[in-house]
Amino acid sequence: MADLFILKTSLLEALKPKRLATALLMLLLPALAAIVWRAVTPGDRFDPAEAYNTLAAYFVFGFTLTILSVIYGTGALSAEIEGRTIVYLLTRPIPRWRLLLMKLIGAWAGITVTVSLSVILLGFAVYGMKPEWGRIVSDLKIIPVGALAYSSLFLFFATLMTKPLIWALLYGFGWENIAALFPSGFARLSVLSYLRVLAPHLKEVVGASEGGEDVSNILLRANPLAITPTIAWVTVSILTVLSLGLALFCFSTREYVPREEGG
Repeated sequence: MADLFILKTSLLEALKPKRLATALLMLLLPALAAIVWRAVTPGDRFDPAEAYNTLAAYFVFGFTLTILSVIYGTGALSAEIEGRTIVYLLTRPIPRWRLLLMKLIGAWAGITVTVSLSVILLGFAVYGMKPEWGRIVSDLKIIPVGALAYSSLFLFFATLMTKPLIWALLYGFGWENIAALFPSGFARLSVLSYLRVLAPHLKEVVGASEGGEDVSNILLRANPLAITPTIAWVTVSILTVLSLGLALFCFSTREYVPREEGG
C-alpha cells in the first residue's frame, strides 16, 4: 500500500499548476508549429510527410521529450529536497530503492502520456482527419523507451548532483545537439541518435530536393559507423538499466537533507 501511495503522489505531482501548464504547452507546441507551417506554405507545395518527419524529429524527440524528461526526471527527487519533504519521504516503511522506483514510474508515465498525445495531435494537424497512422504508431512505440531512458539518466543526475537540473539541461540541449558535430563517432554518446534510428521514418529525406541528404546522415555525418536498430536497442537498454541501477544505489546509500534557502 505504501508503494501505491508513493506512486499516486508522484502521478498527482504532474497535475500541479506549473507542471501542468508546462506539459500542456509542450503537448500543443508541435501541432501549433504544424499549423503555422501549413498556413505559410502554398497548398500545392505542402508535403505532410515532410512536415511530420521534420517536426517529429526536432520538436517531439528533440525538444518535447527531452524537456519533459529533464523536468520530471530530475524533479522526482530534487522537488522533495527543495520542498524540504525528503525527511518525511524517507520515513515511509518501504526500502529506499522501491520508493525512488515508484517516483520514477510516476514521472515516466507523465512524460509518456504527454509526448504521445503530442504526436497524435501533430498527426492530425499535418494530415487532417485521416492521419498516416503508420508513422504515428512508430513514434508511439518509441516514446516510452525514450522517456524511460532519459528519465532514468536524469534521475541518476538528481541522486548524485547538487544542481541536477542544470546538468540535465546541458546534456539534453547542449551535448545532444552538438555530439554529431564531433568526429570519431561521438554521436554514439547521444541518446537522441539511437531514438532516431529506432523510428525508421525519421531517416527519410526531410525538406531536401532530389539527391538531398537524409536526416540521420545529417545528424550522424561525423560518425563513419552506422548505428543499426539492433545496436540502438541494446545501447538504449544498457543505458536505461545502468542509469536506473546507479540511481537506486545512490539513493539507497547516500544521506539526503532538505536544501537550505539560497543553498
